[in-house]
Amino acid sequence: MSTDTEQATPLAVGTKRPDNDEELPAASMTRRRSRLQGRCLICGGSWAAILIIIAIVIVVLALTVFKVKEPVMTMNSVTIEKLAVNFGAPSSSSSQLFAINMTVVADVSVKNPNAASVRFGASTTAIYYRAREMGVAYGPPGTARARRTFRINVTVDVMADRILGDANLFDDLAAGSIAVTTATKVGGRVRVLGVFKHHVDVMMNCSITMAVANQSIVGQNCNQKVRL
Repeated sequence: MSTDTEQATPLAVGTKRPDNDEELPAASMTRRRSRLQGRCLICGGSWAAILIIIAIVIVVLALTVFKVKEPVMTMNSVTIEKLAVNFGAPSSSSSQLFAINMTVVADVSVKNPNAASVRFGASTTAIYYRAREMGVAYGPPGTARARRTFRINVTVDVMADRILGDANLFDDLAAGSIAVTTATKVGGRVRVLGVFKHHVDVMMNCSITMAVANQSIVGQNCNQKVRL
């Protein structure tokens, strides 16, 4: 009697079917998070690029259009309002044979070629006779607007007692002219785009020959020096 051997068929392992109600919301949240991160990266990159472009534009403007240029100082005129030479015999109170009274008015202008305003401080003007200081005057501060000219009028009262001891003075007076030199200095500050600050000093030395008879200027030569 044959015995039928029944082969045992293994039972299939049961698998859990995905629960669409649980996995779909999680996948959707992941995709939303990824899109949000991508948008943030794009937005941040755009702002960074804009800031870099603005910085480049500012630097280019500062080096080209708003580059600080040298102001130009000009001695427009030097006027002698009073030049009196009095000769006389020495008195008991003074041993001087002659006396000199002189007032000099200097009209100076500073041209600002920059695209920004320049604020100037008080100016200093000194007059010398053969390297001896005769007088000093100070001009008021002011502002030279962009591509405009700033005027400085200075009145110097000459202290003649400082030069009466010079042996060359009488010879110059007898020759009819006096040679003097003037030194004018003014400092300022220019601000570019409200950010960059530059200090500037403008100095000018002039050699002036003045006629004693009619108190006029017969010769003038000026040199300027600018320090940025």
